[in-house]
Amino acid sequence: MKSTTTLFAFTLCFLPTILISSYAHTLQFNSSGYFTIVQFTDLHYGTSDAKDEKTTELQKMILSMVNPDLVVISGDGVYADGDVASGWFKSQWKKFIAPTVDTGIPYAFTLGNHDDEGDLTRRQIVKLDATNEYSLRSESVGISGTANFRLPVYASQNDSQLAAHIWVLDSGSYGCEDVEGGYGCIETDVVEWYNEQSQIVKDEYGTNVHHLAYFHIPLPEWLNVYNEEEIYGHAGEAVCCSVWNTGFFAAAKTNGDITAMFVGHDHNNDFGGWYDGIELVYGRKSGYGLYGKLHGARVVVLKENYDDDGNFVISPETTMSSM
Repeated sequence: MKSTTTLFAFTLCFLPTILISSYAHTLQFNSSGYFTIVQFTDLHYGTSDAKDEKTTELQKMILSMVNPDLVVISGDGVYADGDVASGWFKSQWKKFIAPTVDTGIPYAFTLGNHDDEGDLTRRQIVKLDATNEYSLRSESVGISGTANFRLPVYASQNDSQLAAHIWVLDSGSYGCEDVEGGYGCIETDVVEWYNEQSQIVKDEYGTNVHHLAYFHIPLPEWLNVYNEEEIYGHAGEAVCCSVWNTGFFAAAKTNGDITAMFVGHDHNNDFGGWYDGIELVYGRKSGYGLYGKLHGARVVVLKENYDDDGNFVISPETTMSSM
């Protein structure tokens, strides 16, 4: 089902694989049948204390306004300007998750191309992030990218009925498939893992589930949306996607489960549009560090549907806004 999208903008001054779960939070639609996700992206903590404070205030304001059920931080929580001391990433990580954690909201964090440019590797970042009680992180064993995991969201009236499903994927940093040059990608073994896991979900819960995917670097298909389709939102710079197309979009199309994908990375873009039946969407840059005139978040609200007898019958409707 296509989403109804309304944009609100304002300015602030201011292998089958085994999943090892590290969280105890169960995601579920509320009693009114809604599930709300806030996407923060490109927070870029670490450029200056003043910019970090503005970013923190923005996060707090949005969380207070929206009161989401889940926060997804879709990469580039930090930016390291040159060499940093030991413990630098951990100190920045504590700052960029604090607004969410202090509110008691579970979160999912995947990595961008800048997160491992400080003092920690990607695997070390994943290990650190899993220590927070509000992190929904789980590690996908045996595939590239240690930040790939999936999150089930259960129906409000039946906590054994899967109503929605969220894929949180690692799109890498630079280079793809062991080829240097350009930005990272969703590696082919991650695509294979997604195919396997998609079938597992279908075997257990059927096809009546609403799937979303979050990662950092846009797929080449974002170029198709920009060049060929009607878009909404702001398109303020070129689409900086991977040079290589590893087939994740094609896999999603074949599997028929993911209806929308959300990325960050390009700070002056928050546009979205439909391509071959899947909605491809940028989040809005949430941090004041580095370049970019847009600051805010992407909000996604899922709504359940039931028949007259109270049975869960179709995938949830989606409403999105950029704020």
